[in-house]
Amino acid sequence: MLATRTFTEVWEVDQRLVSFGVTRQELIKVVAGVVAARADAVDNDPVTAEGLFAYIFGTRFLRSLFRSKGYLTYRKDNIEGVEHAERDLKIIYQNVDVAASIQQTPRALSAKGSASDRVIESGQGDLFTEEELASAHVVKFGKIETGVWYFCVSVSGDDVRAELSLPMRIEGGNFADFIERIFIVRGGEWAGLIVQSEPDQGPAEFEPVVTRK
Repeated sequence: MLATRTFTEVWEVDQRLVSFGVTRQELIKVVAGVVAARADAVDNDPVTAEGLFAYIFGTRFLRSLFRSKGYLTYRKDNIEGVEHAERDLKIIYQNVDVAASIQQTPRALSAKGSASDRVIESGQGDLFTEEELASAHVVKFGKIETGVWYFCVSVSGDDVRAELSLPMRIEGGNFADFIERIFIVRGGEWAGLIVQSEPDQGPAEFEPVVTRK
């Protein structure tokens, strides 16, 4: 059984994100784009519009951010995301039921298929030895700089949350066990973060604004 390593405090999240070449504030801007995209859905749209817009613009803003850091577009077997130019590291956007919760792990709102199963199995396959996996509780010490990560965002009214996390596997069409979870936006934080998500002195490749006519 895996003992999930979880980063919840801002200072430790900032330190952990150095390995990815992005900051928490930059990822918060991606979340802001997702929230704006969901809010653009109107009554005449299909009932799935909010989730679809969130996925499309979440992927767009995620790619815009990471490609500005040297990542490449990843597109294979209908899985869309980014991949590091030099390391075996991929990041994919995902709508989930609840992110950044100690009490529960994220569950994808749409079932994960065999392609997701294969890409995770391939990406996570070399992270642990057989002896480690056989242990009762495995904690992976040291920075993990490879694997298939998911940027999970949940929106339920004013409750907006996000985390960057590394699932162990797919079971029954959804995530089962997480190796590592990095909390970007925790419950109750969003209202206070909206003001902070204004453009800062860092490089900005996009503005998370969505409009439709």
